[in-house]
Amino acid sequence: MASSSFPNRGYAVFAVTVSTLALTTLVVVARLFCRYRIVRSVTWDDYFIVCAWLLAFAITFAIDFAAFRGLGRHDEDVPDNYWYSLRRCEYVFSILYNPALMATKTSVLIFYLRLSKNTQKVLRLASWAVLGLVNVAGVVLTLISIFQCRPLSASYDPLVVPTYCIPILTQFICSAPINVVTDLAILALPLPVLTSMRLPRRQKVILIFTFALGTFVTVVDVVRIYYLEQAIAQNSSLLLSKPSGPILGHSPQFAWNASFAFMWSAVEVNVGIICACIPTLKPLVRRILPAMLVDPNATRTYEKDTSTDGNASSNNGRPPTGGLFGEGRITPPAQAHIGHSQGSEVSAVDFLTTPDMSSNMHPPDPLDRSPTVLTSATGTYSTVENSVYFGFVNMRRPKSMIRTSVRDSFKYCTVVVILFLLWGFSYGLLNQLNDAVSEVSHMSITETIGLSSIYFGGGYLLGPLLVGEWILRHDEHSRSRKRSNGPDQIGGYRATFIVGLCFYGIGTIMFWPSAVLTSFPGFLICNFVVGFGLAIIETGANPFIAFCGPMDYAEMRLCLAQGFQAIATVLSGFLAQRVFFAKMDNPDNTESLALLDVQWTYLAITLLCAALALFFYYMPLPEVTDAEMENSTRYLPVDPKKRSFGGLELRTWTLALAILAQWTAVASQESMSIFFQGIMTPKTSLNVSNEPPPRETLQRLPGLAVSIPNYLLIAHTAFAASRFLTAYLAYLSPTHPKIPQPRTVLSITTCLSVVCGILIAVLRPTNTNLLAIPVILFFFFEGPLWPLIFALGLRGQGKRTKRAAAYITMGASGPAFWPYVIYAIVERGGNIQTAFSVVPALLVITGFFSLFLDLKRDARALVDARVGAEDQSRIQDRANRDMDLDAILAARRRASVSGMPADEEKAGFLKRFSLALGKGNGACPGRRSSDQTASDHREANNGKPG
Repeated sequence: MASSSFPNRGYAVFAVTVSTLALTTLVVVARLFCRYRIVRSVTWDDYFIVCAWLLAFAITFAIDFAAFRGLGRHDEDVPDNYWYSLRRCEYVFSILYNPALMATKTSVLIFYLRLSKNTQKVLRLASWAVLGLVNVAGVVLTLISIFQCRPLSASYDPLVVPTYCIPILTQFICSAPINVVTDLAILALPLPVLTSMRLPRRQKVILIFTFALGTFVTVVDVVRIYYLEQAIAQNSSLLLSKPSGPILGHSPQFAWNASFAFMWSAVEVNVGIICACIPTLKPLVRRILPAMLVDPNATRTYEKDTSTDGNASSNNGRPPTGGLFGEGRITPPAQAHIGHSQGSEVSAVDFLTTPDMSSNMHPPDPLDRSPTVLTSATGTYSTVENSVYFGFVNMRRPKSMIRTSVRDSFKYCTVVVILFLLWGFSYGLLNQLNDAVSEVSHMSITETIGLSSIYFGGGYLLGPLLVGEWILRHDEHSRSRKRSNGPDQIGGYRATFIVGLCFYGIGTIMFWPSAVLTSFPGFLICNFVVGFGLAIIETGANPFIAFCGPMDYAEMRLCLAQGFQAIATVLSGFLAQRVFFAKMDNPDNTESLALLDVQWTYLAITLLCAALALFFYYMPLPEVTDAEMENSTRYLPVDPKKRSFGGLELRTWTLALAILAQWTAVASQESMSIFFQGIMTPKTSLNVSNEPPPRETLQRLPGLAVSIPNYLLIAHTAFAASRFLTAYLAYLSPTHPKIPQPRTVLSITTCLSVVCGILIAVLRPTNTNLLAIPVILFFFFEGPLWPLIFALGLRGQGKRTKRAAAYITMGASGPAFWPYVIYAIVERGGNIQTAFSVVPALLVITGFFSLFLDLKRDARALVDARVGAEDQSRIQDRANRDMDLDAILAARRRASVSGMPADEEKAGFLKRFSLALGKGNGACPGRRSSDQTASDHREANNGKPG
C-alpha cells in the first residue's frame, strides 16, 4: 500500500480497523484477567466473547490485507495481479461478519440469563427468544454468504464465470433490520432489572453509563447502513439489471464504493465486543480505582423518594406493585440486603457481574419485620410500600381508569395521544408510499391496491384478534387462577401499547430490504406487519381514551385524539410530497434512489418506536378490570343485558351493528383515497392493464386548478377539522340540551356522506374543479364516523369492553375487499364514477347503526346516559351512608323516567310536581314506567331536541 498519486481509501480503512481491534483486544484481555484471577470463575459468556474476538481478528486481518490489495481504490488503479487476493479477502469477510455478531450477542444474552436467574421471569423468557432469533438469523445469513454464487467456486475465484450471484451489498442491507432490532432488544432487556434497584448516586451513574454504551453499537450500525446505501446507490444500475456475472470485485468501482462499508462493519463488530466486556470489568476497576465505586467515607447515601403526583411520601401501607407485570410483586433487589450489616459492600455492579448470583443473594431475616425507613441523614435502604418502581424514583399506582379526575385524565390521555400521532403519520405516508413503490417496482394496479388491502384487510383483521385482545385481557385471563406466589402476569393497556409498538417498529425497519430489492412480496409483508402493529395499538388506545375520565365526555376525548391523528396524516402527506418523493418528479432522477429518503424516515420511526416502548414501560398509566367495567354498567338507566330482537342482548346488537358500521365506513373511506386521482379526473380512463398506474405528482393536470396531491391535502384537512368540530359538540352536549347528542351527529354525518357520495357518482361537470366540492365535503363528513362509532359501540359493554374494542378495531378490515369490487366494475367497462356508487351504498349500511340508536328506545337511553366518574363516586358514597345498591338503581331509573336528578326524587310530591312544571314537563312526575329498564334519556322525556 505504497503512497501514490491516485485516491486511496485503504489508508483510512487500515488505520481505523487496526486501532479498534487493538482496543478490543485490550478490553478482552482485561475481562479474562478479571474472570480468571479476580473472580476465579469463567462461564459460557466468556467463552463466546473469546470466540467473537477470534472472528473479529480474522475479519480485521481480511479487510487490512484487502486494503493492501486494492480495497479503497478505483478499478483502474488496482493491478491485475491483485484481483485474485482481493476477491478472496472479500469472500472471507462476507462469511465471518455474521458469525462474529452472533457470537457477541450470544455472549451478552447468556449474561442476561444469569442476570435474570433470581429476578424477573419475563427478562429470562425474552432473553431466550432474542437468543434464538440471533442464532437462527446468524446461521441463515452465514449460509447465504457461503453459497452466494453458483457454482460455489465463483464466489472466490475471479476466473470462474458464475450463473448467478447474490450481491453482497444487497445481502448486507437486507440483514440490517435483524441487526437493528436485536441491538435495540439487547439494549432494552436489562432495563427492568437495572431500574428496579435502589442505589447510591455514584453507582447509579456508573451503572447507567455502562449499559448506555450499548447505544453506540446501534449508532455504528446506522452509520454502516449509510455507507452501504451509498455503495448501493453508486452501483444502482448494476443491481437493477440483475447481472449474470459475479458481484464481488466485478461491479464497477466496487473496491472504492464498498471500502467504507467494510470498514464500518469491522468497527461494529469490535465495538460490540467492547460493550459486551465493559460490565464485567468492575472487579478490576475496583482494584485500580476503588474510589469510583465505593464512597471513601464509607457512607451510603441514596436519593430521596420522589413521586410523580407531587406527594413527598407514599407510605400508606399497601404492598408494592409491578406496573407492567400485572398484580406485580416486584421487590427491589436492594431489599434482599436488609438483613446485612451496613458495612457490607454489595452493590448493583456486584449483582450484575458475580458469576453465581444466587450465592450472593441472601433472603431477608424473617424476624426483621420493619426495615429502617430512609432519611436524609442515613444511608440504609428503605422499603417504600404502595409504590411502583419506575426507574430510580417511586411512583404511586394510578387510580382506576374509570375513576380518574379531569386533571389526571388530561395528563394520561395527552401521553396516549402520542400513539395517535404516530399512526396518523404512518397512515399519511401509506397512499403516497404505495404509489411511489408501484412506480419504482413497476407494479400493476391490482398489486398497488393489494398493498393497501393487506394493510387493512390483513393487519387490522388479525392484529386485534390474535394479539391485541389477548394482551389487553391477559391479566384478566390469569386473575382468577394466579397463585399467590406465581409469576407476574403481563397484560393491560400499557402492555398492549408496548407490544403494538414492537410489531410496528419491526414492520417499518422491514421496509429497508424491501426498498433495496424493490420486491412486491417484501412490500406486501412490510405493509402487513405495520398494519398488524398499528391495529394492536388501536385496540388499546381507542378504549383507553374513551374510558380514561368522566364517561360523559368519552366521545369528546376520542374525537379530539383522532383529530390529532388526522393532523399527523396531513403533515406526513405534505412531507411526502415536498420532501420524501420530491426527487421522483425529477426526470433525471434514478428510480432506484427514489425511496432512500423514506428509508431513513422509516428507520427514524423504528428508533422512535423503541423509545416510546421504553417510555410506556416506565410511565404509570391507569388500568381497569373487567369487573370494574361490569360494575359501572349497573348505574346506567337501562340494563345493557336486556333482551332485544331475536332474544339477543341490547349490548350485543349495539356491538354487532358498530362492527358492521366500522367495516363499511372504513371501506368507503379507503376506496375514496385509493381512487382519488381517478375520481378527480373522470375523463381519464382508469388503467386496467398490467402497466403500473400513474403516480400523483405535484404537476397540475389539464383542467385542474391545483395538483391532485394538493387536493388530497385539502380533503384531509377538512377530515381533521370535522373531528375537532365534533369533539367540541360532544363537549357541549352533556350540559347543553339543545346541542345534538353524539348519536345524532353520527346520523347527520352519515346521511350527508351518502349524499356527497351520490353527487360524486352522478355529477358530470364540464369544469372538473367543481367535482372537488362534493369530494372535499365527503371527507369532511367522513371524519367523525370512526371515533363516534367506536365510542358509542363500547357503551354498556361491561366486562366484555376490552373484547368489544378488539372487534370494533377489526372492523377496519373493510378495505381488503371493496376496492377490488370498484376496480372490477371499471375493468368490466364502467367508468370510475359509476363504480364509485359502491361507496354510498356502503355508507347506507353504516347508517343502520345510527338508525338503530335513534329508533330503539333502550339503545337511545344506553348511549345517551350521563353517568360520569364523579357521579358514580357520589352515588357510591351516598349508598354507603343512606341506602343499599338496589335502592340506588331504582332511584336512578325513576329519575331517568321523570327527568329529574336522584336528589330531587326524595322530595315530596308537591315539590316534585312544581319542579316538573318549572322544567316544562307536562307528564306527571309521579308516574312510573311499567318497564323501567327501557326508560328514555331525560332529554327525550322533556321533549327537547337531540
